[in-house]
Amino acid sequence: MERAYYIAEIGLNHNGDVKLAKQLIDMAIECGANAVKFQKRCVEQMATKDVLDMPYDKFPEWGKTYREVREHLELSKSEYVYLRNYCKDKIDFIVTPFDLQSLEFIEDLNVNAIKIASHSLTDIPLLEAIAKKKKTIILSTGMSSWHDIDIAVSILDNTLERVGSDHPLVLLHCVSNYPTNSKYANLRMIMKIKMRYTNYVVGLSDHNNSIVIPAVARSFDAMVFERHITLDKSMIGYDHSFSLNKKELKDVIRGIRETEDALDYYDKTGPQPWEMDAFKNYRRSIVSAKDIKKGTTITKNMLTTKAPNIGLSPVSMYSIIGKKMKVNIKKDTHITGDMIYD
Repeated sequence: MERAYYIAEIGLNHNGDVKLAKQLIDMAIECGANAVKFQKRCVEQMATKDVLDMPYDKFPEWGKTYREVREHLELSKSEYVYLRNYCKDKIDFIVTPFDLQSLEFIEDLNVNAIKIASHSLTDIPLLEAIAKKKKTIILSTGMSSWHDIDIAVSILDNTLERVGSDHPLVLLHCVSNYPTNSKYANLRMIMKIKMRYTNYVVGLSDHNNSIVIPAVARSFDAMVFERHITLDKSMIGYDHSFSLNKKELKDVIRGIRETEDALDYYDKTGPQPWEMDAFKNYRRSIVSAKDIKKGTTITKNMLTTKAPNIGLSPVSMYSIIGKKMKVNIKKDTHITGDMIYD
């Protein structure tokens, strides 16, 4: 079965520290992720001035205003270049730009894909600009109506066609709640999205702490997964508490891979090679229920079925009743075809 693509979202969990970002990349590689993803924002474009400059005491270690905290979390261009080079030939590198300025910021990083966050789904100028970059686009669909998604997909499609891009568009089912209670995971939506947008790869942007949810999503044919990761859930920051630690990330990816193995299909043409031990040792075959002399006409009460499977199949029982034995056999003997006259 084709393997799903797993994105380990570092997001802001580097806490503005490139060394921590590098450790998270190493963790993602070790756990078997296919890509890491970062988030890039132009702080000035995040909100109005009154919001940015308001007193903000959530993370006093990083600043006294919302602007200062957000600026603390942004990595520099040289740090992005360093991290991009560090990922080269090890793991794919994806970035979510939250505004036009951030899109230009990542222009020369040669990212493997551009992610569009759920709350940017209706940002038409940003969608058009991203599509013009001729990169694989991954679009999350949290907080959206079908109408919202239809418009976004139409804009992206039309722009991609106009600029001659043949890169795929990936749609991710997403519930914008952190963490998401399993009750609200709404995994059947994956199939609904696949049915509505038949030309696109569909996946899951996951914010649930269960290792079961991604495995179930894979059984619904989700092909791309995204999940926040952290070195330590107790670290200060916006996303650490609902992110996957190293053990959880390994468990989630292993669960997806085991689901893929379990979904491999083989037809019922007979016992498979991995079933042969059970087939030989436990499948029943025809056994004599009593001593039977040569020349005796076989009756039903002379036969029973027992393991191991070294005689005639029980499905042949009625075809040998009424025939005669070629040899003397003792009770509890497996009966084979060469013991019976045709």
